[in-house]
Amino acid sequence: MQQPEFPELETPRLRLIELDHQHAPALLAIHQDAHHMRHWGAKPFANVSAAHEFISACRAGWKLQVPVMRWALQHRATGEFLGTCGLFNWDQRWQKCFLGYELNPNAQRQGLMREALKKILTWGFERGQLHRVEALIHPDNQASLGLAAQLGFQVEGRLREVAFWNETRHDMLQLGLLQPEWQP
Repeated sequence: MQQPEFPELETPRLRLIELDHQHAPALLAIHQDAHHMRHWGAKPFANVSAAHEFISACRAGWKLQVPVMRWALQHRATGEFLGTCGLFNWDQRWQKCFLGYELNPNAQRQGLMREALKKILTWGFERGQLHRVEALIHPDNQASLGLAAQLGFQVEGRLREVAFWNETRHDMLQLGLLQPEWQP
């Protein structure tokens, strides 16, 4: 599923563009908030270098044989960086991948991430030729579970102690969305 250039997408309120190093300070602000990112699955970013490393991996990732597509969410009216969302661990033979996202706490509860995810899921099912998109969500992350349910994801089971971050093992809920179920 090699792309000649990174696909830029638009929604009524957002531009979904390639994550860039100019986004590092705003990305760091999101990822340094330990409480907000407690379900992310990794330690908070320690400094701006960690944000730059993440951005570099994302910028290189979409060109890989197993792509990592990570979009920066930019508010169309203000140009403000709001967070990221993406499709990763792409298995082209099985036509599936995983979904991930994070949003600035100040931008939550406005439907912005739902708007962005609808766009990238539609892109993934149509242009990426996906049949299945999966998500692993911490059982205590009610906001993320609610968003996934609104998008049509179904909880398929609990993976016991599958994740490890902050010196703690975590259960995760496995969710899935199939292309025939997708209703953008």
